[in-house]
Order: sequence, then structure tokens, then C-alpha cells
Amino acid sequence: MPAKVVEALLLQVKIYGEADLIVDFFSLQAGRMRGIAKGAKKSKKRFVNCLEPLNRVRLHLFEKQNSSLVRIDQGELLDPYAGIRKDFRKWGQASFFCEMIQELFAVGDINSGVFELLKESLKVLEQEKGEQEIFSIFQIRLLKLAGYALYLKECLHCGKRAEEIQSLYFSLAQGGMCCPACLKGDRGMRLTLGAVQSIRQSMNLDFPQVLRIRFSQEIKGEIESLLEHFSGHVMGKELSSVRYLRQIQESYK
Repeated sequence: MPAKVVEALLLQVKIYGEADLIVDFFSLQAGRMRGIAKGAKKSKKRFVNCLEPLNRVRLHLFEKQNSSLVRIDQGELLDPYAGIRKDFRKWGQASFFCEMIQELFAVGDINSGVFELLKESLKVLEQEKGEQEIFSIFQIRLLKLAGYALYLKECLHCGKRAEEIQSLYFSLAQGGMCCPACLKGDRGMRLTLGAVQSIRQSMNLDFPQVLRIRFSQEIKGEIESLLEHFSGHVMGKELSSVRYLRQIQESYK
């Protein structure tokens, strides 16, 4: 395969041997990939300040036939998102973004929407108060891109619209909203209409518009609880970054 140059966001970097690095990244042009950077730990020219998690970079690649790893020959740093690295909580949230992508998208998956969502979300997170709504908005939009959009328009079974239902419930197992009569044996999670409408907006508005959304403390708590349970259900486990964020949150109390 010929060499190619891609713009990429680094999801994870691991040391391999004495001088090599294994790099997991999501590129705009080719989606999620894994590669090996030979001699990267000792190189002073080819990878200057480049191969660190969360960096947005330009990578020069060579793809080998019958190999799961591409060869990374060179890289240039485009954006280190320095504002995130100064804040433990923002770093934890950004790490969660990357880990969530790794769980939901396999190596070889191509989706330019995922790259753009991560890039724009990291830009917002880097800002002084950027961690507020973007943490939930990212999860809602990424789940949709992965095929797990939260269905909140109407009851999954009877079709009654959310605005017509007095008590709203979300079924984790079914991935959507149910009215009390259709919930049956499913316990469900209780939601207010305000939370439902905020999630819909977060999922469907264009990205510049979605950044204007502000959640009340009550709605923010509802949405975060729902996403914690639903994301865990979809991925089948609790991510290590979630445990880190929980520890950080405790230290802020």
C-alpha cells in the first residue's frame, strides 16, 4: 500500500519494547487505526512533542498488507489542547471521550463525524468553563453516531408522544422511552420532560447551535445519571476513566 498523510487525534499511546510506541488514533480520512512508531522514544526529529494522548497531529503512514498495524514514519503536532492538560477533571473527561470511542468503534471503522465531534468537543473542553454541558453532549452525540441513539420522541410501544405522557421512563434494555402502561416488567429510569427535550436538542442540533444549550442543575443531574447507566449498559462494563473521574469528583467536594 502507498504512503498516506492523515490528520488524527491520538486516543492512546503505549510503550512497546525499548524505543517503539503503539499508537491508537482516529483519523479524519481513514477512521480508527493502530500503528507502530519505530524508535519514537529516541527520535528527536520525526516525532517532536507529537505522540502523546489527546494530541491532534498530522501523521505520515505506510500501510502493510496482512498487518493490523500501520507504520507511522513521521508526525507533526497540530494542537496539544494545552488547556485540558492543566486540569485533572478536564483531562479525565477527555480521556473518557477517547476510551468511549475505543469501545464503540473497531479498528477499521471509518466515520468522519466521530473525528469532528471529538475535535470540536476537545476545543470546547479546553475553554475555561468548557466542561459543563459538553461532557453530556459528547456522549449523546457519540452514541447516536455508533447506532445507539436515545429514542425519546414517543413511547416505544404505544407511540404516545413524550409531551402527552405524565410520567416518562427510559428503558436501558430497549434504548428508548416508555410510558408507565407499556413499561411492564422493565424498571426503567424516571425522566422529566425537560430532560427529554434537552437530550433531543443535544442530539439533533447542529454543533454550533448545540453549544448554546444550558442545563439546569436538576436536568444536568438527570442526564448524567441516565448516560452513566445507558453507556455502561451499551459497553457492558465501567470504563477506567469513569473510576478516575469519580475519584476526582470526590476530591472537589
